[in-house]
Amino acid sequence: MNMLNVLMLHRVLPKGEITYPNSYAEFGTLISLQTLENVICKLIENNFCFVKISEIENSKNNQIALTFDDGYLDNFLYAYPLLKKYNINATFFPVIEPCLKQSVLPIDFYYQFIDEMELDPLTRNNYIRGEPKKAFYWTEPKKQLVFLENKFGELPKRKRVQYMNSEQIKELYTNGNEIGSHGITHSLLTANYISEKTISEEIIVSKEILEKIISGPVKSFCFPSGYYNTDLINFAKNKNYTSVCLIKKNNHKDFYSIPAYERFFFNERTANILSEKLKLK
Repeated sequence: MNMLNVLMLHRVLPKGEITYPNSYAEFGTLISLQTLENVICKLIENNFCFVKISEIENSKNNQIALTFDDGYLDNFLYAYPLLKKYNINATFFPVIEPCLKQSVLPIDFYYQFIDEMELDPLTRNNYIRGEPKKAFYWTEPKKQLVFLENKFGELPKRKRVQYMNSEQIKELYTNGNEIGSHGITHSLLTANYISEKTISEEIIVSKEILEKIISGPVKSFCFPSGYYNTDLINFAKNKNYTSVCLIKKNNHKDFYSIPAYERFFFNERTANILSEKLKLK
């Protein structure tokens, strides 16, 4: 399965609701509803078949799997009705903690701080893609909030984003979409702070919680930010996952005990690239 056929998305909003400055848009984790619909229409017109991750047949090249990471509420409000409009399905990978607690991930606070600061373009880009972001991102999730308070001050009381709740996740599943696991806290599973206990919670417990929510099987695990190793894939297989989603494979010569799908980072900047590479008319 070519990575161009497995698309990685995050947030989705109508153009009129995208405010600027916007760290999600600049980093690529926000796409407009109009761009998404335009590409879906092109794919349909070019006879592509939309499949869920667990349905992928590697022998077929005309498949497209849409995957939505993290579980943002806008997925339910905007992407989900679009899928219904065209009678297609996708795979959603919600992060458990913000969905169950109706909270947000530390990265959401981070982006909110950046967007509310007056920064020159170079400094802003450094915060979004440079060393400050890396230092924050590779910190343990529980300590990320302390990191933010030390660097920026008190956490915002008003949260700019929301996450889906259990009922909404179940509705997605009930209406034909696949629900996979993206962990409990969005911990990076190859980071120095990771323990065996954390791996078990992120991979096993997240699966158990989601299966209770949807009253169905959770077959695919999506590694947060794509960071993985073959031991983690084998662990997922032993815990009854049948596939995993990455971003890019570390080594194309590696052996994978279950299907491991690379994904194309689909956003406003890459939409035209996708159309060109798939030769969409």
